[in-house]
Amino acid sequence: MEFNLENIVRKNIWNLKPYSSARSEFDLYGSDKNELTLLDANENPKGDLNRYPDPLQSAIKEELANQKDISPDQIFVGNGSDEAIDLLYRIFCEPGKDSVITCPPTYGMYEVSAAINDVCVLKVPLKEGFSLDMEAIAQQVRNDSSIKILWICSPNNPTGNVLLKADLKHDWQAQNYTRGGMMDMPFAPQFEAEMLANQRQLDRLFGSFNGIIVVDEAYQDFTENMSFIKRLEDYPNLVVLQTMSKAHGMAGARVGFAFASPEIIELFNRTKPPYNVNDLSQKAVLAALQNEEKTKTEIQEIINNRDFLVEHLNSFDFIKEVYPSEANFVLAKVENATQVYNYLRDKGIIIRNRSSQIEDTLRFTVGTMMECKAVITALREIKEN
Repeated sequence: MEFNLENIVRKNIWNLKPYSSARSEFDLYGSDKNELTLLDANENPKGDLNRYPDPLQSAIKEELANQKDISPDQIFVGNGSDEAIDLLYRIFCEPGKDSVITCPPTYGMYEVSAAINDVCVLKVPLKEGFSLDMEAIAQQVRNDSSIKILWICSPNNPTGNVLLKADLKHDWQAQNYTRGGMMDMPFAPQFEAEMLANQRQLDRLFGSFNGIIVVDEAYQDFTENMSFIKRLEDYPNLVVLQTMSKAHGMAGARVGFAFASPEIIELFNRTKPPYNVNDLSQKAVLAALQNEEKTKTEIQEIINNRDFLVEHLNSFDFIKEVYPSEANFVLAKVENATQVYNYLRDKGIIIRNRSSQIEDTLRFTVGTMMECKAVITALREIKEN
């Protein structure tokens, strides 16, 4: 099936003439502000934050484009990933008419944003072991032309596992290289068959759906799997979400990204508010992106702490299962989960009780080593009592 973008965009958005701001008409950014007399935007002439921010976040996009090896016009910068999620509904889904697919248990904002935008949510639950039910997804897409978006969170929240792999060849090389092997190690026959099967699965998924497939990679930095950003040229209906909130430690800045074809990103820019990311956040994000070594060090520290947490959680008999995680959190099946949650809360240790999504489960964010040890100490008190 050939993907046709115009056919799935809301007609009012396709024909929308965006608001033209003063800063979009005159490109202040890259100019020497001190040599300009700026009387075009009705700004206060005095103050440290008196000028409107760059409406298209050009410096951030240039830095990201260099790091991700893509074009700046393939990047949208938003007020958190939540803005990108909301805009996807506004651009592609007719209220009261269209629908989307989610794969629970998963990130709750897909469903909340759908409700806000009056869009029906069709749920295709994950299979046992928290894997995608590809046959059920394909059947839904075949039988319902109202479906405009498929949401896939990978690594998934709250389960922590990767749901969809962009390229098993890359993963094979990364795993063997980090374990002392060579990047060009030959594939085992069984793995080569698995790699080809994965590629056929991706081609069927993206090729059979004339809608948008969103891969939410909020936790991508904590896995060795290749980002779906590398597959943008292969799949024109792909949108990838990432964020500054996790690996970069900037949840308070509220900045997230969408990566897609230039045509889809143009629709994002057409639909968004003119100044959607404030100047303080833009400067802080650019500085963080440019400090790659600091980010890499902190990511590795979180992964090491995750390994420590998993090892010690597995030592308690009242913790029935610790699920594999490629994120900055760990999900565990716990006997009397709510009682354990309440005990930790009373000790001043705040985790998430996910039992409403997955029976008897608690989710532990990976903190500092001191915080991880505090969790283990408190759990040991439960065991002793």
